[in-house]
Amino acid sequence: MQPLAIAAIALGAVMLAGVAVTLVLSRRRAARGPAGHWNRHGSIPLAAAGLALGAITRTGSGQTSATHVVMFTVTTVLLVGALLCALAAATAAAAASRRADGDQA
Repeated sequence: MQPLAIAAIALGAVMLAGVAVTLVLSRRRAARGPAGHWNRHGSIPLAAAGLALGAITRTGSGQTSATHVVMFTVTTVLLVGALLCALAAATAAAAASRRADGDQA
């Protein structure tokens, strides 16, 4: 396996673990509400890392097919993680909106 594939796997694991730890540690300090919390600490970093790896995959020359598959898989996992964080943010925002509407009634 090429060093690029090993670096991609390591980066993906570090990003997923880092985002999970950051979300857990900053859960109590969510000042802008839960939606901003999920987007700021989850969706944005994962999407940025996924897009960066995707760009490296597209421009990287001399990759073996195994390296390309590994890079594509890690990129897909990061982008799906960003999507899940965005869905969690949307769900949290909808729940907060329903609570706010219920308080005014």
